[in-house]
Amino acid sequence: MQPLVDKMPPSPQSEMERALQIERAAFAAKVRSTRTMLGMGQAEFARCVGLTQKSVHRIERQMVDAKLRTLLSIQRFWVEQGIVVEDLPDGGFRITVREPDRISRPIARAQLPATA
Repeated sequence: MQPLVDKMPPSPQSEMERALQIERAAFAAKVRSTRTMLGMGQAEFARCVGLTQKSVHRIERQMVDAKLRTLLSIQRFWVEQGIVVEDLPDGGFRITVREPDRISRPIARAQLPATA
């Protein structure tokens, strides 16, 4: 006779914990992949997004859940670098590199074209 515990559905809390674990792993992979594509070490990437190298390490190793402020800072940096990270229906993701976002950076007066 099988124990009753084996027949019980997973609790909502355990399902939520599993979903958060998957999201943490996916974000870690995105950060590590984009940082590597840019040829940056953890310390340089950290300076660009306002974190410490240790914080980037902990995010990439799935040791912490990044705060919303951190998520937004990293996403803003990706946009500035022309990086688009797209979640795919199968659970994976795709990284596309485009021309960096010129709108978020001021254009120096010397770079403006002369008008006739």
